[in-house]
Amino acid sequence: MIGSAVPRVALLLATVAAIAAACGAPTSSGTASPATTAPTSSSTAPAAAAVPSQPTAAASWSTAPVTVVHHPPVPPVPVVTGVRYAAHPTDGYDRIVFDIPGALPGYSAKYVPKVVADGSGEPVPVPGSYYLLIVFTPAQAHRDDGTPTISGTHRINLPMIESYAVVGDYEGYVSVALGLNGKAGYHIAELANRVYIDVAA
Repeated sequence: MIGSAVPRVALLLATVAAIAAACGAPTSSGTASPATTAPTSSSTAPAAAAVPSQPTAAASWSTAPVTVVHHPPVPPVPVVTGVRYAAHPTDGYDRIVFDIPGALPGYSAKYVPKVVADGSGEPVPVPGSYYLLIVFTPAQAHRDDGTPTISGTHRINLPMIESYAVVGDYEGYVSVALGLNGKAGYHIAELANRVYIDVAA
């Protein structure tokens, strides 16, 4: 009885040892691996980069008159719908933008000794020491019902551009005077739906 029990005990111990060894041995399959989280980076993917201001090439700064001719089909007459402006101190200029949706009119820019209203020729007080006159044609600064889109005199107090004044919306011409703190070189150009002027500051 005792003799027959010894092999059974030995067999039982051998089985337990085999099971323990199996549990401790690594397996390549059949076991569930713990869920892992992909490492996260401390930096996130950058958002779409903002369009930087484009500095005007030094060779293009000038105080001389500029005229650009366009012949948009009319009607409709191009409408100057808004004015925007900002200082760009890092790039060394102030920028003023005229929004003109659709086909662009021709435009010119020149320094003038004084500012007068189109049509009447009456002097217009514009804050500033020097005056840069921008004229758009064919263009208008009002809707078809006569509502003005841009008008008046506005102090904007940029480093070089002190103010702007709409001094004409007359017979297809829109005239805007910039009041400047000095006679500085400027650059006038266009992009889709707008004309902009950079004034060295």
